[in-house]
Amino acid sequence: MIALKSVGAQRHWSRRSRTSMLAAVAASLVVSVLSPAQPAPSSTPDDTAPGEVVTLPKVTVEGESAKNYPFFKKTEVDPPGFSATSIPIDLFYPGKAYVDGVSEGSATVGVMLDSDGKPTDFLILRYTQRYFGESLLREAHEQQFAPRKVKGIAVHGRFDFGYRFVPTVVMQLTSFSAIEERNNEIEGGPRFIYAPHLEREIDGGALEGTKSSVAFFPDGYTPPPGKVVKVLVSFYVDESGHVRLPSVESAASPLLIPNAIKAIEHWEFRPPTLKGRPVLVFTTWSVRFVAFDTQQQAAPETKR
Repeated sequence: MIALKSVGAQRHWSRRSRTSMLAAVAASLVVSVLSPAQPAPSSTPDDTAPGEVVTLPKVTVEGESAKNYPFFKKTEVDPPGFSATSIPIDLFYPGKAYVDGVSEGSATVGVMLDSDGKPTDFLILRYTQRYFGESLLREAHEQQFAPRKVKGIAVHGRFDFGYRFVPTVVMQLTSFSAIEERNNEIEGGPRFIYAPHLEREIDGGALEGTKSSVAFFPDGYTPPPGKVVKVLVSFYVDESGHVRLPSVESAASPLLIPNAIKAIEHWEFRPPTLKGRPVLVFTTWSVRFVAFDTQQQAAPETKR
């Protein structure tokens, strides 16, 4: 059994209206109200500082030996991230958070980057309140990124990053919010009300594929004779059953990464649910390569 981790910035006042800040201060005087119901609570606390790269759920590949998936050595991988020209993140505390009397918040966003570091997809991965996730998502669209490199070759990959929101003015808390703040201190931070789940947690205990595609060997790569070539890909499946933010975790060569990404982006699954409610899922599956002249559609490699 092997385990994977997926891993995934100061604005000047000119970028944000001072009016928004004044409104936020005024909002702090409003009596707090309860937030609307949110999807699938998660008890995982967040202790990340602003702009810190976060570690997302660990997953396991069951029924296979780790030797089938030789991981890239740390020295061979330059992880994706913010580019050298990217502006550090320094977000305003959302006005709605002042209204709600929320003492702090956290969110994580994932960005799919091509080999040039250009974003091709954005996804909110978790948040303690929806407006924190939406705020960080808007910021992600303004950032510039550097691509992932494997053995010196720039490849497609996912970059997950988190942010901790802290009020910039003294908040006037209700007794309810004061209790919530104390609980946050004890638990190490506010709870995520939205976060990815693992396959084993969802209804049925596994994803059900509805559409698949094989990967073809790329030009310049000669497969070893008589051996099946597979790569291991971690990815998210959103509430609609679409594959989001795939990233190759193990491959015999970085040359295999682009075609593996192309193949898995065509996969689709039955929308995952937990107790009947749609959820976001984080998982890993293996993708099998075939010679181009076979041109056969095959079911995606399962973990079991």
